[in-house]
Amino acid sequence: MIRRLVDFSLDNRFLILAAALLLLGWGAISFHQLPVEAYPDVANNYVDIITQWPGISAEQIEQQVSIPLEVAMNGIPHVVHLRSFSLFGLSDLKLIFDDEEENAWNRERVLERLSQVTLPTGVVPQMGSDWSPVGQIYFFTLKSTNPNYDVMELKSIEDWVIEKNFKAVPDIVDVASFGGPTREYQVRVDPNKLIAYGLGLAQVEQQLTNNNANAGGSFIEAGLQQINIREVGLVRNVQDIANTVIMTKSGTPLRVKDIAVVSQGPKIRLGQFARAIHREDGKIIDNDDVVSGIALLRKGANADDALAGMHARVKELNEHILPPGVKVVPFIDRSDLVHYTTHTVLHNLTEGIILVVVILFLFLGNVRGAFIVALTIPFALLFAASHHHHRVPANLHSATSRGTFVSSYGLDGCLCTSRCSAVFHAHRASSVQRVIQQGGKRMAQPGNGILENALSRRREMGNRASVCDGGRSGFWLDHGHISHGRWSYRL
Repeated sequence: MIRRLVDFSLDNRFLILAAALLLLGWGAISFHQLPVEAYPDVANNYVDIITQWPGISAEQIEQQVSIPLEVAMNGIPHVVHLRSFSLFGLSDLKLIFDDEEENAWNRERVLERLSQVTLPTGVVPQMGSDWSPVGQIYFFTLKSTNPNYDVMELKSIEDWVIEKNFKAVPDIVDVASFGGPTREYQVRVDPNKLIAYGLGLAQVEQQLTNNNANAGGSFIEAGLQQINIREVGLVRNVQDIANTVIMTKSGTPLRVKDIAVVSQGPKIRLGQFARAIHREDGKIIDNDDVVSGIALLRKGANADDALAGMHARVKELNEHILPPGVKVVPFIDRSDLVHYTTHTVLHNLTEGIILVVVILFLFLGNVRGAFIVALTIPFALLFAASHHHHRVPANLHSATSRGTFVSSYGLDGCLCTSRCSAVFHAHRASSVQRVIQQGGKRMAQPGNGILENALSRRREMGNRASVCDGGRSGFWLDHGHISHGRWSYRL
């Protein structure tokens, strides 16, 4: 089989060369399209269901939220595990799927089951974002040199500007925000005035809710036109809240500002985000309250494409959208690690090829033979890349390892073929094609055949020669002795 293959390859050299170039081009295109990740995404396909019910104990959450959700989710196809835990005011249900189905279909099935669940009034379950635990690809902070924008203003910018623009980047499913006080409208009611006017907090809250809404009407005719009617009642600022009428006594309105102080203030904080910067001169700059965020990558998406979109969007935000003096400053960028990784791999591969060429030249004494043998390294790597699925990253395929594995066997085979061909060429006056054919056939023989041929061809090949059996073992003939490893045979 191998002999016929060697003969066919040598008799149809242009056909084999064209096929090799075609495979080389196909491998180069496949290698270029192959996604490269800094971390392998080995997480399972999962769907997370989060339900909040503030102020309710964990036992009641388990009975009225977690268990009904578990009952509804049982029986979904491809579910491997179903896990849940209940905390004070929070229920978290996690469904883990197998790898046979795409996660988008899993989320569709979970969404269908959620519509069939009956939960207490006001309790609405939500699905978590479709991101992987290794999907945190871009960490950033907001920096302001404008005195008009404090930490609270930066938090508002992140909530209403940054998140909207980052989620518009393809394959960015969510932005996790940290730090900064959240702005809110606060109505600080005086309890003594409530008692004096005979009011309760529920009445004040109900009036604020009723007066914060728009209403639609019909239309009136004006000649040949019609004019739509609507009532605008949404609150726009602090003065609108302060002027809200709570009740009327003897024709005198009682407003919110008469019983309370209305202002903008920070929401009650449950944590704080700080950052320390270590400068090159050794000085440490501490900032005990910063606004930060993490861009989350969709599970299974290509991080390189998403990061390219993030870089373009950050540039647009810093130059055209954000207020003067406010900038998005990244401090962890996955693209840096990916570039360092690919640079290291290509650097090591290039050095390996050069080293192989030099060593082969020293042992073979032929530049052309050394170059031909060294070409098997990039060819094997590209050929291995052509068989990969483009949706799976290269580090999960182990393209580099496979290429090195394949090239090691191909390198040994080419080296043995070159060495055997050199031996035959040195002792027989034949054509180059004939020499290569004999070398390839000799290498295709099993180990015992090589030993027998070595014994029979000892006198024809000289007092000292080498024969190779496909890169696995070598026999040295030296003045009546055959040595193989640590074993020696006398002829």
